[in-house]
Order: sequence, then structure tokens, then C-alpha cells
Amino acid sequence: MQSTTRRLDHPKILDFTSRFIGSFALTALLLLALSRALLPSFAFLPSVYLTPLRVPDLTPNPGLWWYFFIEMFDPFRSFFLGVFWLHMLSYSVPFCLRMRKQPLAAVVAMLGITAVFQPYANVGEAGAWLSCLTLLSHTFEVSSTHRYTFPAIAVLLYTSLLGPAFHHLWLYAGSGNANFFYAITLVWNLALLIILTDTVYSILRDEWEADRPEGQGKEVRQI
Repeated sequence: MQSTTRRLDHPKILDFTSRFIGSFALTALLLLALSRALLPSFAFLPSVYLTPLRVPDLTPNPGLWWYFFIEMFDPFRSFFLGVFWLHMLSYSVPFCLRMRKQPLAAVVAMLGITAVFQPYANVGEAGAWLSCLTLLSHTFEVSSTHRYTFPAIAVLLYTSLLGPAFHHLWLYAGSGNANFFYAITLVWNLALLIILTDTVYSILRDEWEADRPEGQGKEVRQI
């Protein structure tokens, strides 16, 4: 019976994969064709797809890359670009494997990784990810009861006020330096990572309690 079920499931997986890849490729081609119809040439392709890979613009932003690569010696630039991108990529496979029963949760978790670790991070990306957390509202009770959501949100509010102030002191008033602004961006990203960690915890805890109803609400420790 099990072998028969596996044989029946195998074509379904292949069919879903082929349909998904085909739909993605067709949508991408249509969007590229529409962009080409609106623009005079394909010159937009390097600006759209190669700029995040090469990171030529090091304008200060809420991300973690700009300060690091300002201080980076040119001979090591390509190596550390690869390291940073591989670091982002390394989260996708574990999330997809561990949260295979909840693919939406894996997508939301990767959105959080992107919001924190992408080269040109911005407040809009963080806001979009925080908005997507409402898709996992069934885990909020577990998260708020056991972890650190409230302190992280308080830190986000704190950095939202001090970030623009330090940016102004550095670039306009001239009474600060890059370390002022970068320090507050580190705190900002730390708060986002705490929320992301709390979210992953709540997803796994919710899955664990669904499999073991007798452990609902009880403290669990790994030994």
C-alpha cells in the first residue's frame, strides 16, 4: 500500500513542479517583454539585476553591507560579496526543509532574512515583512507568551526615532560620524532578527503542539 501511494504521489510532485517552473518562467518573460515595450532598450537589465550583486552604490542605508564594503580593500571585495550572498542563500534550504509542512511560514521567514540581510535594505522591506507576519496570526499567542516580541518592537520604535537623528548629525550637522548611524542600524537589524527568531520559534512550537496536544502550554527544554 505504501509503495502504491508513493507511486501515485510522485507524478503529482513532478506535475506541480513543472507547472510551477513553467508559470514562473512565463510570468518573468511577460514582465521582461512589458518592460522592454515601455523602455527604449534592454539597458535596464544590468541596473535591475546586477546592481544588487555587484553593490556599486555604497550610500548609507539601514542595511549591513554599506559600512563593511566601504572599509573593504578592493582585492577582497569579490570574495566577500560571494560570502555575503551565500550567507543569505544558506537560510533558504533549512527553512524549506524544516517548514515543509507550512510552506507559507518558510516564505515569511525568508522575507525576514531578505529584509535584514539584503545589500540595499530599507524600511519599506522591513514594513512589508512585518505586515506579512499577520499571515501567521495563529502563532501569535505562542510567540507573545514565551518569547521577546514586545522588547523587540520597543527597540524598533527606539531606533526609528534615533536613526534619522543620527543620520542628520552625521551628514548635515557635521557633529557625528559614520559610526553613529551604523551603530543604530545594527540595533535596528538586531530587533528585526529577534522578531524573526521569535517567529521561527512560534512556528516550530505551534507545529510541535499540534503533533503533541498533551504538551500544549508546557515548558520544553532540550537536554
